[in-house]
Amino acid sequence: MLLLAAAVFVGSQMCRPCHSTIADAYARTPMARSSGIAAPLPTAEFTAAGQRYRVDGKLLSFDGGSVPIDFFIGSNSEGRSYVWARDGYLFELPVTWYARKQAWDASPGYEANSSVKLNRAVEPSCLQCHASQVRPVLGSQNRYGNPPFLEGGVSCERCHGAGSEHAQAPAKARMVNPAKLDAERRDSVCSQCHLTGEARIEQPDRKFAEFRAGETLSRYATYFVWKLGRTDLKVTSHVEKLAASECKKAAGDALWCGSCHDTHSNIDKTQQACLGCHAGAHRKEETCATCHMPKTVAVDANHGVMTDHSVPRFPRHSEPPKKGDLVAFVGEASDRSLGLAYAEIGDARAREYLLRAKPDDWRVRFRLATLERNPERAAALYESLLIDNPGEPVALVNLGSLYATAGRTKAAAALWVRALEANPAIEEAAFNLSKVLPEPEATDLLRRYLAVNPTSLSARERLATMTRKRQERRVN
Repeated sequence: MLLLAAAVFVGSQMCRPCHSTIADAYARTPMARSSGIAAPLPTAEFTAAGQRYRVDGKLLSFDGGSVPIDFFIGSNSEGRSYVWARDGYLFELPVTWYARKQAWDASPGYEANSSVKLNRAVEPSCLQCHASQVRPVLGSQNRYGNPPFLEGGVSCERCHGAGSEHAQAPAKARMVNPAKLDAERRDSVCSQCHLTGEARIEQPDRKFAEFRAGETLSRYATYFVWKLGRTDLKVTSHVEKLAASECKKAAGDALWCGSCHDTHSNIDKTQQACLGCHAGAHRKEETCATCHMPKTVAVDANHGVMTDHSVPRFPRHSEPPKKGDLVAFVGEASDRSLGLAYAEIGDARAREYLLRAKPDDWRVRFRLATLERNPERAAALYESLLIDNPGEPVALVNLGSLYATAGRTKAAAALWVRALEANPAIEEAAFNLSKVLPEPEATDLLRRYLAVNPTSLSARERLATMTRKRQERRVN
């Protein structure tokens, strides 16, 4: 019997010998430069979210310590954020360089922090669209192989499929050409990174990271948007914004990302696309997109601005969405996917859908557990889901707390240890564990935790209290 093997990723370097012109042009595009190893940075001192910082080479300093700057995320067209690594675990740094302002400031989501935060985990779902061949460690939240990704930026194979077979027999094994796919599979290639929606819910027994060019995205996830839409702009809302435009509604499948974007060269074809339908447009000697695809501040990007792909005829006022109901934008809405989507955005309607969900896989049980008020039923749900996903950090922390409340201290401690193996910067796990361990072990634990998260006030105070009590016992 002949056994067939699937094509595997070989990296963009395999493409260059035959496609050098394209490879050289693409290497200069923002997509190709969306992540990598951080280079030394010019010295700068600044205030962000009320905290003083200093960037010097590959070191970020602040009141209370310093951490290395190991990797960057973002092409620097709009800005660039940074990541620091410890023992293979990746954490987002709280400051970002904003290219349009030519200034450092708080990273998106850190604007309101009252202290320096260093323990935000960089999860695979975040890294997936900025890097290629990401290497997460199974059972962890934010630990990766060394290096954490094999290729910085968006590689050729992200849009053209795994290349091992094509590299061996170019004429026989063709690569995926998105432009020649049917509309759903073609648009899926772009949507994997340029569609956010309000919630992305993975299908049962599927992982979004397994999507390959040439497949349909709906096979891996259902994306939800507000039925009433939204006029404000999110960083990666290009696909749903374009779908809401009158241009897309009129043109249908003929209008897609490739109509305006040359991915290989980053050449802007927007004006050509506009005049293709609007040959008699007023002021057509100018650029239509300047007025009808304005640069707009993104609500989830601090100082970042993005192109409004809804192609408004007149400038419109940006305001928060009229939430109403969620509807499926890609994929089908089911009780399971709707329940998980509402749970993801903190909507109280989640529970009614989740109780009817089929299958009731670990994701459903996890959400139900967080909503369950009865401790025994919540514990049973957590125990059940941890059989299927033993490294789920929130479940480990929460079940540990339920055990501790019930007097099962030893079992609770074991769960908190597992949570810290998934992510050593989970403060709740470290703090709770320090309360049940013998003092020498608790002291060692807190010191290890502060090496990962040196700005934790709770851990510092706990350690100081333990030290003071120990000194008092010695005196007495």
